[in-house]
Amino acid sequence: MRRKPGNSAREVARFTPRSNALEIKIAGAGLIGRMLGWHFLRRGDDVIVYEKDDEFEPTSAAYVSASMLAPQSERPESDATVWQMAIESLRIWPEWLEGLNVPYGMDGSIVVAHPGDESLLRKFESSLKRHKVGAFRNLTRVEIRELEPALADRFDHGILLELEGWLDNRSLLNELGSRCGTVNYNHSVSPHELNADLVLDCRGVGSDDPELRGVRGEVIRLHAPTVHLSRPVRLLHPRYRLYVSPRCRDQYVIGATQLESEFRGAVTVQSALELLTAAYTIHDGFEEAEIVELKAGLRPAYPDNTPRVTWRNGVLSVNGLYRHGFLIAPAVVGAVSKEVRKLFAYS
Repeated sequence: MRRKPGNSAREVARFTPRSNALEIKIAGAGLIGRMLGWHFLRRGDDVIVYEKDDEFEPTSAAYVSASMLAPQSERPESDATVWQMAIESLRIWPEWLEGLNVPYGMDGSIVVAHPGDESLLRKFESSLKRHKVGAFRNLTRVEIRELEPALADRFDHGILLELEGWLDNRSLLNELGSRCGTVNYNHSVSPHELNADLVLDCRGVGSDDPELRGVRGEVIRLHAPTVHLSRPVRLLHPRYRLYVSPRCRDQYVIGATQLESEFRGAVTVQSALELLTAAYTIHDGFEEAEIVELKAGLRPAYPDNTPRVTWRNGVLSVNGLYRHGFLIAPAVVGAVSKEVRKLFAYS
């Protein structure tokens, strides 16, 4: 039986793996569990992943997510650590996504507001300047039309956030699922009962960490062949915020609510009405769109909404990615790799 690495500096210092290839077991096959499995498998390690969900009925936040890469939009609600992780990840994502053959776009995103709400646009611009996010510019009606003809004559002003983009979350999860080692679905485990050179706890809200909470988010997927948007569009509104994220084959993800609730039920009528009404005000082509899916999920978050990579009784816990999961995932993988290098003769 192989022993797990402990927490004490003395035990860590004298622990030596049997070989350069490690036996790694991961609890949780959400985004981070799959990405870490993929990372270690590429290195040549033996990886086994355990997932409580059925392969064809996933419930992870990553599966529900709109998977926008939005460091500038999120900066006012995140700290400097998340910002730095986001910038680092944006440098890595294109190479990884190209290698995995996952659809994505990195042409920026557009923030707009209806004429009666343009004060929100000015407030948002002030926040961008205060947080020194850089790489954004104000857009006139003509410039909005040039970038996204589908928005022609709907908005007088907007902001282009040049660092932002999107990726196809489900395509990524599917690709990673076939490249992250052996995945045992319908298999709920306690990571502290697993025996391997390295055990990772990536269970999200399923973790037993008492500091972790779930933040509910709801999204709608639409098939809208008469709408043609190439970039994410974010609408500023006094009561709710909405974004439209493009997908292949004329699909769009409309999101997202953010509720301090761990309710796991279906999308509520109120949320659906708000999201669909706001989408229609962006483009009336959404009126004839087909509702493909309404989904709700729980984002895992700590009190400070900042991710943590920490040892808990010999298990490396990776959790609390909140609403930044896809945005910072490559940096989180890097942080885990750095932590593992402290324990093993690992290159």
